[in-house]
Parts: sequence; structure tokens; C-alpha cells
Amino acid sequence: MIVCSRCSKDNQDHYKFCLGCGAELPRASGKPRSSSTDTPPGGSSGSGRSTNAPRARAARGEALASAPQMDLEPTPMQASRPEPVQVAQSDSLPPELAPMEDQTSPCPHCGAGVPENFRFCHVCGHDLHDEGGAQAAAHAPAERTSAPAVAEAPKRASMRARLILIQPDGSEGEMFPLAEGPTLIGRSSGGIFANDAYLSPEHAEFRFEDDQLVVKDMESLNGIYIRIEPDVPIELFDGSIFRVGQEILRFDGPTAPEPAADGTQHMGSPHRGYLGRISLLVGRETTGNSYPIPPQGIHLGRERGDVVFPEDGYVSGLHCRVHSEVGHVFLTDIGSSNGTFVRVSNESFVPQGTFVLMGQQLFRAEY
Repeated sequence: MIVCSRCSKDNQDHYKFCLGCGAELPRASGKPRSSSTDTPPGGSSGSGRSTNAPRARAARGEALASAPQMDLEPTPMQASRPEPVQVAQSDSLPPELAPMEDQTSPCPHCGAGVPENFRFCHVCGHDLHDEGGAQAAAHAPAERTSAPAVAEAPKRASMRARLILIQPDGSEGEMFPLAEGPTLIGRSSGGIFANDAYLSPEHAEFRFEDDQLVVKDMESLNGIYIRIEPDVPIELFDGSIFRVGQEILRFDGPTAPEPAADGTQHMGSPHRGYLGRISLLVGRETTGNSYPIPPQGIHLGRERGDVVFPEDGYVSGLHCRVHSEVGHVFLTDIGSSNGTFVRVSNESFVPQGTFVLMGQQLFRAEY
């Protein structure tokens, strides 16, 4: 074996040029030289370099001293950053080993010419793949990521917020980070989301607007619900949907029927000041029982109130109320244990510590 005096790579005896850096190899007279060194008892050292490096350098010095002198000028090199070595073609060099300019690229760390199929620079040991990935990530446009993808690679994605899964017993479960850019969550995201049949493949998108977290409904079938704060009225509009325990209800405001084309008015029962009605949703377009809302409003609960759900253990004894203030209809949670949730119509801000319900998964947003 012949050891290259420039990069210390082992080469076959009949090579005239180094396979690692392309430098011309010295020709030794006599028996072939060996670059093998003794391996330490525990294997290679932690740094990856042989502990017998001084002995190897001494052996290379003796071999170079015994080599015949050649009338060649040394290749000029910069003091701190060597330039890629250009090697002239030789008839004695096998064609498959002949260096080609289009197969090498300069090392970003030391500037040495490195074959494109090398992962590490043979001069300074720099990880070329890591450098390329960092440059590609720096110049790549912001892309939407899924929550599991961010969880698997937290260092590559800049975590801005996180969703903490709340278990049925109230304890905290898995954590899903939300990146700086848009993060898509749905059944196709994998992980725990893959087993929730009530989630759409692309269910929700989380993103930031300045310092506020925003969630957008991606036209999902079952929607996104945000828990409202206790004793803070939330206005209801015609078609607003909210959730109490496992009951999903829709508010319908009173609307007068349009007159006929000839101007004839429709007849109906006298209007007694009802605020509207709430209807149980048992399907996307199917409703169950409906309950009118009198002017004084109604209360909902499991044991007390105007509308009761005695078989729903997630509904508190007295859960929430629907009432009117200054001509508008509001929904107010009155200290229920499991909260009252309002469905996001398109997109909504998610304040710090807010609970978000998607499919059968309950999360708390933190940022």
C-alpha cells in the first residue's frame, strides 16, 4: 500500500494518483510500504483518529526519504484554505480512476475538491450531507407540516406552540408541537389522529398571526370546537352550533317567511317574543328535538333546567344558559365541569390555555 502524503489515504501499489485527493503518489523503491497501524486495545479512539498517528507519520517520512527524487514542483496551496487539486490525465492511470472535474465539488469548510459520492471531506472530515441539508432548509420556502412530522424532528422545525392532549381522566397525554408556519392536523397526519374516525383527513390548520394562534377549519365534516370561558357571554348567530357534553345543538333565529309573489302574507301563530330555538343535531342535515327559547331564556343541564339530558354524564347538573341582552342572543357557561364548546365557523383565534375539541380529541393550546 502507498500512503498519500497529502490526505493520508491508502492506495494500491500500482496507483500513480491518490484515489482520495488526486495528488500524484511517490514511488518507493524496494518492498511496498504499509500504512497499517496498531489498533488500541479498546478499538478506535472516540475522536475517530488513530492513537498511533506519530508512528504513521514517521513511517511516511521514511518512505518519502527512500523514494527517488522527481523533477516536479510542489503544488501551491493557500495557507488557510487549500484550492481543489487539478490532476493532469495520464496514460498509465486507469480510465475508471481518472479524476473528472464534473465529479468533484469544493468542500464548504476547507475548499478541497471532494468527489460527489463522498459524505465526508477527506481533508477536514466535514459532513457534506449535513451542510447540503442545512443550505437547502435555509433556502426552501415555508411549507405546511403535519404535527407528527414536527414531533419527529423538533430541531428542524421552529416550535412556536404546542397542543397537549387531555386524557378522559383529565390527565395530560401526548404533546404535539406547532411550527412557525402552518401546521396541518387530520386523520392523514398519522399517530393518534389516524385512529379517530371523526376526524377528516385534513381537519384543521394552525398558524400564527403576529403573536396570536389561529385555527382554521379545513371544511371538515365534524368541525372544530373551542371551549368558552365560564360566565363570559358568547353571541349566537343564526346557524351557530355549540356542544354541551355529548349533545350537539344548533341555534336558529326567528325569521319571518317571505310573502308570496303576489304580495300575500303567510299566516302563523302569534309572535310571543321568542328568541329562536335550539335543535339537537343527530346528523349533518338531520335534527332531533327542538326547543323554543322564550324571552327570559332557557337553562340546560343534566338534572336541572328547562332542557335536561339525564343520560349524558358529561353534562353538569346545571350546565349553561341561552339568553337575550340588548336585542342579541348569547350563550353563557355557568361553571360546568366539562365546559361548553362553540364550533368554529371558518377560523378563530385560540388564546393561550384554550381547550380545542377536534373529533374525539381534546387539546389545550400553549404558547
